[in-house]
Amino acid sequence: MNPGAKYRMLLDGRVEDRAVAGLARYAELLERWSERHNLVRFTSRRELIERHLLDAMAGVRLLTGSGRLIDIGSGAGLPGVPLLIARPQWSGVLLEPRQKRWAFLKLVIRELELHAVAVDQRYQDLEDQGSFDLVTTRAVGGHAAMLEWAGPRLSEDGSVALWTTLEGEQEIAKERDWRVLSWPLIGLDRGRLVSLRKCST
Repeated sequence: MNPGAKYRMLLDGRVEDRAVAGLARYAELLERWSERHNLVRFTSRRELIERHLLDAMAGVRLLTGSGRLIDIGSGAGLPGVPLLIARPQWSGVLLEPRQKRWAFLKLVIRELELHAVAVDQRYQDLEDQGSFDLVTTRAVGGHAAMLEWAGPRLSEDGSVALWTTLEGEQEIAKERDWRVLSWPLIGLDRGRLVSLRKCST
């Protein structure tokens, strides 16, 4: 069985039907590139789906209507790429300063025809890109500095979504001026998805 068919079987019934083909193709590209460049760690195709793609897809609930997201430290495209596959009415900026990962993101955007651009910079160095409806980051530290950066760049109803640990969530909950909601990430014992919105002044 070819990788694409295997990935489609693993995804079937676990994500929206319209997202299966795109996610399966993305998983194929991840597998191929990870053999040479160690983009993400996984020991089986099932683990790639469950630990990485389904983990990222937990954020789909935060993408309603249409909008614009920025994925900070996107790496291999997680969580930004799965979210843009599932919500094609959204556009995005995938921010990744490491050159091999940035090159991979450019390939993914082209192959999957995503409404996105890959930018090879750190968020601290990013020139003005306008406002965003969602700022995402997965397994990236320095939450306080990132939230300070994100605050003035959010649209009126915009939010920040952080894929983190239980310990990370506890630190984030101490942040003032943000309303915090969180959910457990299925399949990760201590994984949390934390959503933050600026408090009204």
